[in-house]
Amino acid sequence: MKHFVLCLLLGCLCVPPAYAAEPETAASLVALMRQAQYSQGFEARMNVFVTKANGAHPAPMKIAVIGQFSAARQRLLVRAIAPEALRETSFAIAKQANRGIKTVKYRAGGELIGTDAQARLFDTGLVAWDMLNPWWEWASQSLEGKDRVGGRECLKMRSRADEQDSPVREVESCIDVQAGLALRTRLFDGGHNLLRTITVEKVLRKHDGSGSLAKKLNITGPAKLRTDIEVYAGDEEYLVSDETFAVLDRPMRAE
Repeated sequence: MKHFVLCLLLGCLCVPPAYAAEPETAASLVALMRQAQYSQGFEARMNVFVTKANGAHPAPMKIAVIGQFSAARQRLLVRAIAPEALRETSFAIAKQANRGIKTVKYRAGGELIGTDAQARLFDTGLVAWDMLNPWWEWASQSLEGKDRVGGRECLKMRSRADEQDSPVREVESCIDVQAGLALRTRLFDGGHNLLRTITVEKVLRKHDGSGSLAKKLNITGPAKLRTDIEVYAGDEEYLVSDETFAVLDRPMRAE
């Protein structure tokens, strides 16, 4: 499988260069994590497995994610590959500097529907808002000591929302500094209730030795919904054309 850079899914897949030493400030670590997102174009394909609170297992899914990230703008397309019933359903997600996150649900040839950025995609644990990891842009960032996740040491970072009405008010990341990878990410609401946790289960070293990427991860929530994700293919030099994200400029109705 070709190695590729993924900077989505709650920052768990961000791959900045490996550090020679721990960063001295929260700002320096955040700057590196933000820079790691930048890409002219990438595609990732993932197997997605959902376990519901009652133990039921819906049919496994395959999804494709196409992205383009810069300092001024981040854009994603998320489409279902399988099962066939979902194949024509897609989501377009975008954020521009000093603007909120815009999420659009659509079917091939159909109308566009504006969707809440906090909505779960395809009834999984994937959340549109999380996939652009906006907390790296928040002004309030602090380092809070060390922890261990899966036997690996990581540095805890707490990000606090700038807006008091944000559905997600705090994000706690535990970053393996040498790998440049968030091994665990916890998202909290305004009452400090845990909304969801993302944990990296398997890590691959990049072929050039400059960092690591998440091969497998899971997302769990208080409703006991669990989503397991495994990346099986990707392209770090995906060609983004003028039409790739054109859907974001079309009129839409509210869901």
